Amino acid sequence: MTERQHKLYKLQDQLVAKSLSPGKLLVYWQLQEEKVRFIADYFYIPEDKIIKSLRLYEHNSRRVLQEIIFRPGVSSWMFKGIKPHGNYYVELGVKRSPDTFLPLLKSNLIIQDTSIHLTTVQPTKPGWVGKVSTYTYYENLEGSIHK
Repeated sequence: MTERQHKLYKLQDQLVAKSLSPGKLLVYWQLQEEKVRFIADYFYIPEDKIIKSLRLYEHNSRRVLQEIIFRPGVSSWMFKGIKPHGNYYVELGVKRSPDTFLPLLKSNLIIQDTSIHLTTVQPTKPGWVGKVSTYTYYENLEGSIHK
């Protein structure tokens, strides 16, 4: 990895979750503090009141299984005591109040139950996709463009 690639990688925000063993998930992240401060400023959260939090969710559910509030400088966490055959994801965010969570990063899906078949839905492309270049919008006018 070149020095430039390393610097670009360091600027990339990420939240990664891995299954260590049945019932244990390791989560680690990288999030630029400037983004956290921007969100706090936007939502009028004083800097000394910024509370960062991790939330563990079961796949296909918005129900929070565990929520962890962590101190500044922490960049990894291990969730213990979860169902060994569940499928999960984690969100990292900022709490505005005890009831308000603003997610900033979402992890990959952790699949521990391989008996289910997960399907991903590809978003449909809008009809104008093939008619736009960097500079020009093209219309199918009589005699102008032939398909």
